[in-house]
Amino acid sequence: MTEEESAYVIRPPRVEDVEALGAVHCRVWQEAYVGLMDEAAFAELTPERFAIQWRRRMERMGADGHHPNGEQVAVAEHGDDVVAFISVGPARDEDPPTDTQLWAINVVSDHLGTGVAQRLMDQVLSDRPAYLWVADGNDRAIRFYERNNFRLDGVQTTDRDDGLVELRMVRR
Repeated sequence: MTEEESAYVIRPPRVEDVEALGAVHCRVWQEAYVGLMDEAAFAELTPERFAIQWRRRMERMGADGHHPNGEQVAVAEHGDDVVAFISVGPARDEDPPTDTQLWAINVVSDHLGTGVAQRLMDQVLSDRPAYLWVADGNDRAIRFYERNNFRLDGVQTTDRDDGLVELRMVRR
């Protein structure tokens, strides 16, 4: 592990992280999805809206980052700041290619390329078979997933709420 990678603490989220998680989640979406999702939906992205979602999730999440629905969450801290998170859980689609889904991995742009996303992936998902949905046009994310043995399988969908075109990637 490089010195830069060791500057990150990977841990389960805490209730006091809700506002920071809302800010990180919002910022990453604003950085990654500009021009890729419906303009009206994009304009409605706020840290407060994401924090509300995180607060609801945290109400039932254990201190170990596990939720009764099977989700596991970990955050990456740099100094005193939450700068990334990962969420992995059971498949949420009707006909999933695997039982496990990478629900999200979000890293603020200042910390891209530092190895923190890889550490999150290694610690929470490891090398288990899984699938994920990635925004069409998010080439950096697609390359990251390909380095982790995920492959585009030709399945595509358009999110009904935000118009984001998503591509499915699978690792078996």
